[in-house]
Amino acid sequence: MTGGIILQIHQILTSISYGDAISNDVLEIKNILDSWGYESKIFSRHIHPKFVQFTQFFTEYQKYSSPENILIFHFSIGSEVSEFVKTLPDKKIIIYHNITPHKYFEGINDTLVQLLKDGRRELKEFAGIVDLALGDSEYNRRELEELGFKNTGVLPIIIDFEMYKQEPDKKVLKKFDDDNINFIFVGRLSPNKKQEDVIKTFYYYNKYINSRSRLFLVGSYEGTEKYHAQLINLARQLNLKNVHFIGQADLTELLAYYKLADVFISMSEHEGFCVPLLESMYFGIPIIAFNSTAIPYTLNGTGILLNERNYEVVAEIAHIIVKDEKIRTKIVEKQNLQLKEFEKSKLEKILKNYIKEVII
Repeated sequence: MTGGIILQIHQILTSISYGDAISNDVLEIKNILDSWGYESKIFSRHIHPKFVQFTQFFTEYQKYSSPENILIFHFSIGSEVSEFVKTLPDKKIIIYHNITPHKYFEGINDTLVQLLKDGRRELKEFAGIVDLALGDSEYNRRELEELGFKNTGVLPIIIDFEMYKQEPDKKVLKKFDDDNINFIFVGRLSPNKKQEDVIKTFYYYNKYINSRSRLFLVGSYEGTEKYHAQLINLARQLNLKNVHFIGQADLTELLAYYKLADVFISMSEHEGFCVPLLESMYFGIPIIAFNSTAIPYTLNGTGILLNERNYEVVAEIAHIIVKDEKIRTKIVEKQNLQLKEFEKSKLEKILKNYIKEVII
């Protein structure tokens, strides 16, 4: 510390992964901290090969730890990182990205079930330890408050929308260049996200409204292979030939699928934030989403929010949105206004104020 000013602000997390919303948030925060002149490094338990050049194993942070540093801990799952962070003398900010309830993964991934249970227990132990507890949504902040965290706030996931201004994958665009109506959901294949309900909704649309339609399910199924197999079996049982399980897409491929999409449908039961909602806003795709957890906070009165899982009704709503240009335009215009709340410049100011609060 020089003249009372903290010069080092580092970040630590359990896993830094390619295409992961939390990991992207970590990278954006690092870019911002670098631009402000702080020494800023990333430490993680699990490190994707793409990030090994600038991410260190979490125990290496012991070399940098100091009461004069700020350490930002991104929390979403149980791991030995929690116990490590608890022992450090640094000023601490926890950013809570929510923990998916373990019940969703019973019979799908037993290892993950235990890690999620551990995470719930470990999170409570930080209530009296951290200087500031931030949720990336108001939903998450309220959960922190309920767990006994005293000094709380909201810092949404920071997205640099400039990265979406590159050319979409031409092969993907060419492959699906026709007059089909395209439904899309983006997010890892996971039981809490209820992709089976998206498939069932699409079934009614495709069978009874418009057979010239398809569904893109974009997202990794690593660790949820059993659920992936269940979804494939469901599509077969419904005799759906045009449900496309894309898997994890790189950025240009993702841009192409968004460009092709006519409507984004989420039937998810549990979201801590849901970045694809913002991506859909950015690409002008009208959103239909089930009213759960953080989704109403992210949408904030925009899109179409569902209170019931009536597949036929949702299919009809999608049909109206696709066919009625005036309704579609109104929905997209409102979504664009909400997207302004997540501009990087706004969130940078919020982050700066939180850092000042901890320094003081």
